Amino acid sequence: MDISLFNYFELFRVNLSNLQQAAMLHDYGKIFIPDEILNKTGALTLEEREIVEQHSELGYELLRAKGVDEEVLELIKYHHRTANGGGYPMSDDNDGLNVGVQILRAADIYSALIEERPYKKPMSRDDALAIMYKDVESGKMSEDVYRALEKAI
Repeated sequence: MDISLFNYFELFRVNLSNLQQAAMLHDYGKIFIPDEILNKTGALTLEEREIVEQHSELGYELLRAKGVDEEVLELIKYHHRTANGGGYPMSDDNDGLNVGVQILRAADIYSALIEERPYKKPMSRDDALAIMYKDVESGKMSEDVYRALEKAI
């Protein structure tokens, strides 16, 4: 299926305004994560990873108290869920199948790969896409979402 990014939003009825708002706020919960964990140059311990993984639910709760739209909150809470139901936080619903969640997750992964971080150097566009394609092969990411991102960048 060959579709443009805009057509993807239209085809799957993604609310672009809500997706944009969620993209801006998706890591809001990281304000509760200690800087020494966020800026750590080495690998995270299991305990540190569990702390980091709380950021999406913390952001959800904080922004819910501020009256943010429920769809935006759901995108924020589940932006680390995969298309095949993995990721975090776990839920009984198929949150990873939500195309808005998939788009937000793909954009988040791409930006993490191409940006410099305390623990890594930035990657090229092509290297980042090659790594991300492994998620398509494993079922963690929809190929349509991947192709739309590839065209958009």
